[in-house]
Amino acid sequence: MTKVTNFFNAIAQLTQFKYDLGEVLIIAFLEYKWKEQKEVNVNDLLHGIKFLSTASVNRKIRQLKDKKILSSFPSAHDERLKVIKQGENYHDYIGEIESQILNNHANKLR
Repeated sequence: MTKVTNFFNAIAQLTQFKYDLGEVLIIAFLEYKWKEQKEVNVNDLLHGIKFLSTASVNRKIRQLKDKKILSSFPSAHDERLKVIKQGENYHDYIGEIESQILNNHANKLR
């Protein structure tokens, strides 16, 4: 299999979810940056996610913050920048996605 085929197989499961793909892309971007131990601010998201418009990214961030999946606070280096962190419901949200992936996979094995 090629890398593209592996990628398509990995994301195909996302078509079965009730989750917003834009939200999932934002979470994926954040997870990638956080694993690099980088502080991520709103501007990083706006410039890092090419698939969505700036307005859409801002709307998705606001929705994720309203659900307490993400939170933000002023940067220690520049108070004009908002740093994005995990919100109090972040791990529950990730757990729900993981559960749906496992359930979808189990149903395919039947």
